[in-house]
Amino acid sequence: MSHNVYVFIKQTMKVYIYTLTILIAAILAVGCGSKINPDRNIAIARSAIARGDYNAALSALDEAKSAMTDTTSSATSLTETAALYCIIDEKLQSEDYMDKALVCYELAVRINPDSVRQCFSSLSPDEKCQLDLLDKLLTARRDIPDYAEPMDAEADTIDYTSDTEIINDIDIMQ
Repeated sequence: MSHNVYVFIKQTMKVYIYTLTILIAAILAVGCGSKINPDRNIAIARSAIARGDYNAALSALDEAKSAMTDTTSSATSLTETAALYCIIDEKLQSEDYMDKALVCYELAVRINPDSVRQCFSSLSPDEKCQLDLLDKLLTARRDIPDYAEPMDAEADTIDYTSDTEIINDIDIMQ
């Protein structure tokens, strides 16, 4: 009986080892096979924009952006992604994607400003226009100090409830 137990344990261990080996191989295959290529995704997004399929373009850009979140990313790819987000934002007449564009562009400028300038020359006129807008927004965002107080809305409103003041102002002007 001890021999049978030994054979049973040996066969069970083989099954566990084979199962574990297959599981590890599957995990490694999935991990290695899902490498995102931002340049390929940017090309997919460009062709989708040309077809007017903005949802497919957004999907490709979001996937590319997910791979470009650290400082090892290509400044050129980030710049192109930012410009395409802006184009989609404009075409859909939405402001939902401008924040994504600003995040990509700001990271690109931090990584390599020279690559951003070089990339600018290779973009389409529409993309250049959008990128110029992004650059102005980023510059404006940096120029606003953190300690700035919001404008007082009451100081900018005029009270038109008193008709006599308006009439008096008109009389003074004559």
